[in-house]
Amino acid sequence: MVTINNEEILNTYHYLLTIKNIVERDFVHVQKNKSYLDNLVPQELENIYSQKYQTAMVFIDGTAQLLKDFSLVSLVTAFEKAVFAKYRTSYGVLRTVVKDQAEQPLDFFDSRERFINDNIDRLAGILFLIDGIIDRDTMETLKQIKEHRNYIVHGKRDSAPPAFEFDIDTIAKTLDNAVAEISQ
Repeated sequence: MVTINNEEILNTYHYLLTIKNIVERDFVHVQKNKSYLDNLVPQELENIYSQKYQTAMVFIDGTAQLLKDFSLVSLVTAFEKAVFAKYRTSYGVLRTVVKDQAEQPLDFFDSRERFINDNIDRLAGILFLIDGIIDRDTMETLKQIKEHRNYIVHGKRDSAPPAFEFDIDTIAKTLDNAVAEISQ
């Protein structure tokens, strides 16, 4: 297990690790006895996937893949939430300081508010904002995570998924590192 400092990412990471642990622990039993699958699925699905060993294995492989996909999307969602909270907070502090110090309000702040609250609302926007601010290796990993996340959330429309070799620990740690670097 890796150390995660951002609370939003940490909670999501812990939830996902717990689900992963449950799935891995129970799927070992299915590999030994296909009928064990009936203990895991809703009552309406009993005897549907457990009749043949190969069908049961395809079902648990599909479930495990869905868990990986869900983990990636959930961690990225937590990352987006953390980053947008940081940018909106920095905007609020900046606006308060200028409002107190400036003789006249400046249009810049209305523009910045639209920029933060309207235009930058996606992962690509976050990466655009932090490019050059964070470590190059972290940025490259973030871009790979973004490509794979886009592949998943856009229905896996491409003929082949992007090359992606990261586990849940690496994803969580990379996202946490990016949030930490932004916070400095």
